Amino acid sequence: MSEVEKRYDEYLRRIYKWNVFGLILSWIVWGPFQSMADPYFQLYAYELGATPVILGVISFVSTITLGFSRILGGYVADKYGRKKIVVYMTGLFSFSFLIYAFAPNWTWLVIAAFLSNVALLYQPALWSIEADSTPKELRGKLFSLYHFLPDIISSFSPLLAIYFISQYTFIPAIRLIYFLCFVSGVTAATIRGIFLKETLLRHEVLASKTLKFREAYRTALSFVKEKLLYVVLVDVTASIALSMTFLTSIYSVVFLGVSEIGWGYISSFSRFLALLFLMPFGLLIDKIGRKPILVVSTLSSLSGCFLLFVAPYMAFEPFILVLVAVSLMSIGNFVYFTAITTIITDLVPLELRGRVNSIEGLIINLVSSIATLAAGLIYSLIGSNIPYLIATITMLLAISIILLKLRETK
Repeated sequence: MSEVEKRYDEYLRRIYKWNVFGLILSWIVWGPFQSMADPYFQLYAYELGATPVILGVISFVSTITLGFSRILGGYVADKYGRKKIVVYMTGLFSFSFLIYAFAPNWTWLVIAAFLSNVALLYQPALWSIEADSTPKELRGKLFSLYHFLPDIISSFSPLLAIYFISQYTFIPAIRLIYFLCFVSGVTAATIRGIFLKETLLRHEVLASKTLKFREAYRTALSFVKEKLLYVVLVDVTASIALSMTFLTSIYSVVFLGVSEIGWGYISSFSRFLALLFLMPFGLLIDKIGRKPILVVSTLSSLSGCFLLFVAPYMAFEPFILVLVAVSLMSIGNFVYFTAITTIITDLVPLELRGRVNSIEGLIINLVSSIATLAAGLIYSLIGSNIPYLIATITMLLAISIILLKLRETK
């Protein structure tokens, strides 16, 4: 390690606590309101006239837009720095919630989805700040901590959403919740502006400014092909499975007969339960390695998907079946995200993180956009539970790749 690299490492170790604090605080302020809205988005869109196929189209527009906006965002993050783009685009993203709040019909939700996913071009910069601010020996623990504290609070948010719905009826309550997402989002942008510290130092920025867009991404793409091929393949496969399950709220309420309020309880409990597992698994990621935890998390998600596939053929109470299945999926998804993020951070050098995250994100988004569109069509034309069978099979493929091809990075 050169003298400059040593000073850089010392600088990051001095400021990482500010970034951890700033990010966690912003998520604590903002996350609970988004967690009130998220479980009900599909049902809200359904009430505004959207069909399962239209929901697939909205998801398609969102993921395609997000994939390409991240490409620009990754370039900006590696060339000019992380902090400014995170702060400014967090503010813009917050304003999209006003469109959700006042949408007269489902077509406005497409506009809101497009705007919000353009604003999310800040994600590669945000991920880079997270990764830059996590010393290797603490990565599993810190990546878990980033999500544990905000999400433990957010896990109770659907209960507050249930209260709003019982007081104001469904549509007015969801409109109010989206307005609160806007207010808390602006607050989160302010917090990030105050507390976050830039992790791409001046000499790194100056070195990066000679990079042209095409050259910058050619370098990053070569790195992905050489070092991350099987990681990306696992992530793509898992993302296809996750995309197949995107209609779970509609499936549970409209097809299986769970009430809207019951779905709120399921969302709250499953999220809380997943968080109880997150910190212990985060510690295990650092202690025993990334790969075993990745396998366990994928098995958990697979079990939940299979339960939802067989739910129509079982004599159990739908509420209990959905509760167990969604809890297994939530645990799997939370732990999987922490493990795969840790592996990527282990493998990707600091100066490439924005672009590499953007390339991987674009691949995931392109595949997911097609998968969600297909899931909506399969749900409507073939069978409501068939997407969960496809998800189960896809998860089995992901586990095979992890066991046979992925190497440990601890």
